[in-house]
Amino acid sequence: MIKYKQELLVTGGTGLVGNALKKLCPDAIFLNSKNYDLSKEDQVQAMFEKFTPKKVIHLAARVGGILDNMNHQADFFDQNILMNAYVLQYARKFQVERLIAFGSNCAYPDVVDNYPMQEEQLYAGPPAITNFSYAMTKRALLTQIQAYRTQHNCDFFAIIPCSLYGPNDKFSEKNSHFIPALIKKIHTAKLRGDKVIKLMGSGKPLRQYLYSEDLARIILLLLEKHKDGDFINVAPKENISIKEIAQIALRAIEAEDLEIEFDPMSLDGQFRKDLSADKLLGIIGDFKATSLEDGIRKTYQWYFKNAYAQN
Repeated sequence: MIKYKQELLVTGGTGLVGNALKKLCPDAIFLNSKNYDLSKEDQVQAMFEKFTPKKVIHLAARVGGILDNMNHQADFFDQNILMNAYVLQYARKFQVERLIAFGSNCAYPDVVDNYPMQEEQLYAGPPAITNFSYAMTKRALLTQIQAYRTQHNCDFFAIIPCSLYGPNDKFSEKNSHFIPALIKKIHTAKLRGDKVIKLMGSGKPLRQYLYSEDLARIILLLLEKHKDGDFINVAPKENISIKEIAQIALRAIEAEDLEIEFDPMSLDGQFRKDLSADKLLGIIGDFKATSLEDGIRKTYQWYFKNAYAQN
């Protein structure tokens, strides 16, 4: 547990990563959209005037799965562009000493020549069409950070994490990502006595997944150790297929009798978007991440006690 005595402010502080950070530094200021609408300049200004933080972890964003991204492209673009622009602008005006912003692996090109992707490959091609507008807001965020570093000498930088999961994730059908949606689907199938679960796509695409509490520990390490200001990939070495992830989830939830059926006629998304963590490990040293099976088991236990129990 780290004591920050309210010098650290976390936007998006009640989401997946914000809740994980709160376990490690409960004295920080954790805010969400109910406190301030960060897409409105006057509310961002009011937030900084009230708290005058020395350090900021900027997690706030509108996020969602493939269908949500494709059906609300303008909403994703508008809200994320405004939030990022105003938060960085007022962090500079209020002389924030250090700021970490949150990128996304979907900002990388849809396809590159070599994997895993290194930071230098970010602009080697366009992002995937399935979340293009959201991805471009993340590229814009990285551009804004570099501009502020160059012109104003601000100590701001960004991390680009792989796909995340963990307690306090979103489990609703409309805006959940793959692992929480999978957990809910398996749980529902167990309750109904189903023999089969049906999943979108072919099951062949490859994914890296990082447990949210691991990311929280990494963020705090980087807050103290990262010095040069370049953005950094954050990911485990493991990169496995959607089908393998689903099989691991069945074991973690004790539902191995369920059969998995894929719908190859539905969208797959990017085939692979794995990130190199070489630069990260050069800064923080060796890092032992939670295994995917253990992480899914812990996430399911949280879901069963909280999200499911409240329905």
